[in-house]
Amino acid sequence: MTQKTLISGGRALAKMLGLASPSPCFGMGGFQLLPFYEGMRAEGLAHYLINDERCGAFAADAYARVSGKPGLCDATLGPGATNLVTALVESLNAGVPLIAITGNTHRAHSWKNMTQECHQLDILRPAVKDILRVELVQRIPELVRRAYAVATSGRPGPVVIDIPEDITHAEYAFDEADFYIDVATTHIPARRTRPAARDMDLAVTMISKARRPILLVGGGVHLSGASQALQTFAEQNEIPVAHTMSGKGAIACNHRLSAGIFGRYDRVANGLITESDCVIVVGCKLGEVATKRYALFAPNTPIIQIDSVAEEIGRTTPISLGLWGDARETLHALAEGLSQQPSRGSSEHANRVAAIEEMHARLKVWRAGAHDRYTSTEVPINMGRLIGELRKALPDDGILIADGGFAAHWTGLLFDTHSAGRTYLADRGLASIGYGLPGCMGAQLAAPDKVVVGLTGDGGLNMTIGELETARRVGANFILIVVNNAASGYVKALQHAMYGEYQSSDLVEMNYAAIAEAMGCRGIRVEDPEKLAEAYHSAMQNRDRPTVIDVVVTRDPAKMLPAADSRTLKVEKGDRPV
Repeated sequence: MTQKTLISGGRALAKMLGLASPSPCFGMGGFQLLPFYEGMRAEGLAHYLINDERCGAFAADAYARVSGKPGLCDATLGPGATNLVTALVESLNAGVPLIAITGNTHRAHSWKNMTQECHQLDILRPAVKDILRVELVQRIPELVRRAYAVATSGRPGPVVIDIPEDITHAEYAFDEADFYIDVATTHIPARRTRPAARDMDLAVTMISKARRPILLVGGGVHLSGASQALQTFAEQNEIPVAHTMSGKGAIACNHRLSAGIFGRYDRVANGLITESDCVIVVGCKLGEVATKRYALFAPNTPIIQIDSVAEEIGRTTPISLGLWGDARETLHALAEGLSQQPSRGSSEHANRVAAIEEMHARLKVWRAGAHDRYTSTEVPINMGRLIGELRKALPDDGILIADGGFAAHWTGLLFDTHSAGRTYLADRGLASIGYGLPGCMGAQLAAPDKVVVGLTGDGGLNMTIGELETARRVGANFILIVVNNAASGYVKALQHAMYGEYQSSDLVEMNYAAIAEAMGCRGIRVEDPEKLAEAYHSAMQNRDRPTVIDVVVTRDPAKMLPAADSRTLKVEKGDRPV
């Protein structure tokens, strides 16, 4: 006879999470979830109280990106649940697996003006892949398994487990055999598929005949764990690789085949795309920023698009061939097919080698033009110098978190990864400001032995500064660089370019290093560019608590955007600061 154990629904929920090689859970409890919190304690699982539910979900998102395992967060009913929305949409759009647990009202009293009651499931539904409502306590193990399966399949994403108060508190005699998990669903991708053989044959023919092919890669390469497959494929076929912000690190930026970022900001990649006779898109949605508002590709450009979600193929840009499948498996299959084709000594191969040499010549010119930014002695400090000194100081396996807007665009253009893999995280799913600090916390907990550095604006830090207390309490000893321009910098720069006047874009001058010290963290303020290297070195050598490096950068809105010459930047009406 199988042994039965009488436990609460909350304990059963915690027990199932424990079986899934759990991530730490970030949340703020209420009465509805108290048995779950007790269950986490009793099961010996990591749970961290946060100061804002959005930050908890952001931290879980970053943890998932670094670890490849679904992140965990929770929120009580009403305002706790609704506070999750922004972060859940980030994870949904970026393909990040998340399990969000929300408490809800006692079903015997629902819709009788219960305290904090609202239509939270209606609010959350468009922000997630699925909502699993628990109506019977005995179904908790089954529904947790379902949540992991949905979160890690296809394009990964967030799943809500909504659990009423009476279910969480109820006790049930569970059979021990009820508690098991499908190990394949505890990491991404849970399942891998390859495209149809006929489509693969067509792709092989197109690529083998191309004289100037180029790979355009997005965050899907990281979701698939396809970095090594991508590098091998590119090297074997002499194909340069350009990346989006989310795809940065798909191959190392200093690899000989890296063409850098493409889209709204680029080094040389946009020109290579224009000249290409075969564009191979891998794990990239070809959204607004990547396509320069859908104007990047010339008509009739031959495009092969690889995506794990069939309906994304051809969604924004006309394509020649769609390959529905996992990025890693598809690249392996393409490599197999192309290995049967003549290459070495062919005219196509010779043209590819010549094109790559030409790309290197163009990159040399770009680097010469960027040199003054990387080495600038300007006061206030130039963003290029801030990033250049950071690149020299950060270990090759160090992780950089780039907050939305200003920080992401500058680092997207100027920061180079020196190893393949997800060592650069930008919240491009929704591009929400405020990801930097909680993102650092989640990444540091996922990779405790690595140096984690975040770049956020003063506006972004103002939104989330309370989580410095959380980081100190949980021992997430990251380094957070604050781009201190006393403004909502991206918006102010756009106002300058469009109107020459400003409204609601200035902030009060603050000393964030002093604030960090007052919160028990280490604070370093840098106003002289020659002090940047020293500040970075000190922070990386003293990682016994979180460190905030407050860097005073230009207050001139004409110098705030990362264009070749931001004073002459033309901004189209309707462009938004993303």
